[in-house]
Amino acid sequence: MLRHMNTTGTDECADGNPLGRVTLESTLTCPVCGHLKTEIMPADACVWFYACEACHTVLRPKPGDCCVFCSYGSVPCPPVQAGAGCRG
Repeated sequence: MLRHMNTTGTDECADGNPLGRVTLESTLTCPVCGHLKTEIMPADACVWFYACEACHTVLRPKPGDCCVFCSYGSVPCPPVQAGAGCRG
């Protein structure tokens, strides 16, 4: 089950991603070792650094991306999903 936040800011669970909902779970893939880790993203901020728990590489956003979830995640960060852009 995916975690979502609706546009009123209430955190809730849902099976799909209906319009107006933001997915809070994203699976990060380390570009060095390929390790996968599903994380809960902050609803109102971008994450600029993330240490891979397998190889300890510190991930940083790629040029043009606002955060590590936008660069290496299966789902972009909540501010980008909501159309608000980076809130770094």
